[in-house]
Amino acid sequence: MENTHIKQMMLDARREYEHRMGYPIDNDSRLQHYVQDRTALANAWRPYTSYREIGEVFGKDHSTVVHYCKEHEPMLSSYPSYVAKFNDAIEISNRVASRMAVHPKIKYGHVRNLHDELKTIKNTIKNLKQFQKKIELKLASRGEVA
Repeated sequence: MENTHIKQMMLDARREYEHRMGYPIDNDSRLQHYVQDRTALANAWRPYTSYREIGEVFGKDHSTVVHYCKEHEPMLSSYPSYVAKFNDAIEISNRVASRMAVHPKIKYGHVRNLHDELKTIKNTIKNLKQFQKKIELKLASRGEVA
């Protein structure tokens, strides 16, 4: 029952995300924007479920989702478009999860723990602040106000 509820949360969040983006996500395309969409959603859903269950929503195996999670930090530091997509994925997923009373699963032990979660959050904030500075500098060089 619980897995069905989590899968429905992911499907609902995906539907809302696609609506916000204005296009359906192609599960098989390697075009950068689709890869970014899948990576953003997979990382937004990771606290709620397993790699396998996320993969099922995209028609992928768990190793593909592991790859999406490994690419998260490099994408945050390289693509402003990914930062925006990840922010949307987090906001939508958290709202849908709250509405459906789905809560993140905190896993203890060597695989994933609170310290790892906190490190990921701190890295995400650091990367977002770096992007903010870059954008502010770009606007300032154009004589525009941030």
